[in-house]
Amino acid sequence: MKMHPYAVLALALLPAFCSLYSAQSTAAASILIWPIDPVIEAADQASALWLENKDSKPVYMQIRVLGWQQQNGEDNYHSQSEIIASPPVATIDPGKRQLIRLVKTLPVPAGQERAYRILVDEIPRADENKTTQNIDMGLKFQMRYSVPLFVTGEGVWTRQNYEHPRDMATASLPQLSFRTVNQQGQRGVTIANQGKVHARLSKVSWVNGAQHTTLNDGLLGYVLPGAQMTFPAPQGGGTQLQATVNDQPKPMVINAR
Repeated sequence: MKMHPYAVLALALLPAFCSLYSAQSTAAASILIWPIDPVIEAADQASALWLENKDSKPVYMQIRVLGWQQQNGEDNYHSQSEIIASPPVATIDPGKRQLIRLVKTLPVPAGQERAYRILVDEIPRADENKTTQNIDMGLKFQMRYSVPLFVTGEGVWTRQNYEHPRDMATASLPQLSFRTVNQQGQRGVTIANQGKVHARLSKVSWVNGAQHTTLNDGLLGYVLPGAQMTFPAPQGGGTQLQATVNDQPKPMVINAR
């Protein structure tokens, strides 16, 4: 199977998405996940997510899909039934891969995009000395990976199709603006998205005339349609921002509002 070009970066990038570690987990992540930016477009019924065990022992995984919204500058997640993961649990032997199908049960209306988060939880192996009663008291996740998933309706797309390349100049784009803020003595930049698709912001810099000052050289974050998010900006400033947005080959200029 042809691997997404970002797959080789997954081990390095996924720790940035990890949202929970148990106290016992101090080792490096043992799971390789790709693609790190799955999508389900209007013509598709499902998408594939691959999990590979890089450890020397079997791993036990639980896979869930949550609805994702951004309200009042915060990420909010909720249970949903529009996208299901199949299978929802898996045991992966050392060096083996597991295919997880992300299946769409309801279509997205034309001209719209919906956002989800795929939670991939590594469940610790049970200690042989523990009793069944102790194990049943509750699961403690050893590692949690959070992967964004975007599902689009007719007429909306944001990602390059590497098997059937298309002109990215015709892709759906967010409509972004920004303002600087000061919250409790902490300087930041609030980026608003009035478009119909998300913005994945990376390699962000301030622009002041011909001068560019780096704000974040990696992944800054996501802003969903109709939402605004605030990101730390302790240094620098300018009249514009420049960022790599989604799969666009050229940086986008973001104006102040």
